[in-house]
Amino acid sequence: MKQIIIILSVVALFVAACSVNESPPTETPTPEPPTRTPIPLPLTDTPTPEPSATFKPKPTVDLELVLTPKITVAYEVNYIGLKTSDDVQIIAKQFGESELAVILAHQGTQGANQRDWEAFARMIAERGYSAVTLDFRGRGLSKGDYNATNYLIRDMRALIDYLQEEGYDHFVCMGASMGGSTCLRATVEYDLEGVVVIGSFMSNGKPTNITTDELVALTIPKLFITTEKDRFGDIPAAIKSMYEISQEPKQLRIFPGEVHGTEMFKQPYGEEFTAELLAFLEALR
Repeated sequence: MKQIIIILSVVALFVAACSVNESPPTETPTPEPPTRTPIPLPLTDTPTPEPSATFKPKPTVDLELVLTPKITVAYEVNYIGLKTSDDVQIIAKQFGESELAVILAHQGTQGANQRDWEAFARMIAERGYSAVTLDFRGRGLSKGDYNATNYLIRDMRALIDYLQEEGYDHFVCMGASMGGSTCLRATVEYDLEGVVVIGSFMSNGKPTNITTDELVALTIPKLFITTEKDRFGDIPAAIKSMYEISQEPKQLRIFPGEVHGTEMFKQPYGEEFTAELLAFLEALR
């Protein structure tokens, strides 16, 4: 696949906290998409529920050990422009460089885009990973049809193919909702080293789908996460089912409440949720 790669901006600042501030592309933001609900994914404008009381689940990892980095590194941030196989312009953002690229795929709720993952992307970039977020088609700075969720694997292919051309050959994919389904499909098409599926179904519609046999055959580490009562009601059962039919190595983590996907970052147990993701990555080093 031939891609036109446009490096839109590279900004690197070294500060005491090892973070950077960069100016976004000057491109006119994509207008707000229509509010109708695409099928079959739970893409709606349902308001995010308020944080669920103050209850926190018992941590399964050492929070202090995981959340406190042994070292921090300075990193650069690059905006990347890509073209998919069906000629859609996709915008991605890379935080830092390392041997392991961690792709962070956003969910499909109203207003969701790659910024939902940015705080976590910066956190792992400081820990020496290369974090890569992307706006799926019709979201954020990317062009294309907001409702064409069955073609999200084309966006993911454009990104992974680009990273491979840049010399990367070690990948982990973490995705929420439609992003999680897209990560699952990527495990079939690429040699990933791990996958995290958060509040997702197995399919966005062909070709962004994975069969039961394909899921059963996956031997890479897998982490499945959901809330007990995700507001898209069938998701907890779907996550548990994927976990049950998967072979080892695998993990299942269930958090309280009814929020969806990366909304868990903003819950009272946000640190526990973050620590689970970090621990998964550390186990792959």
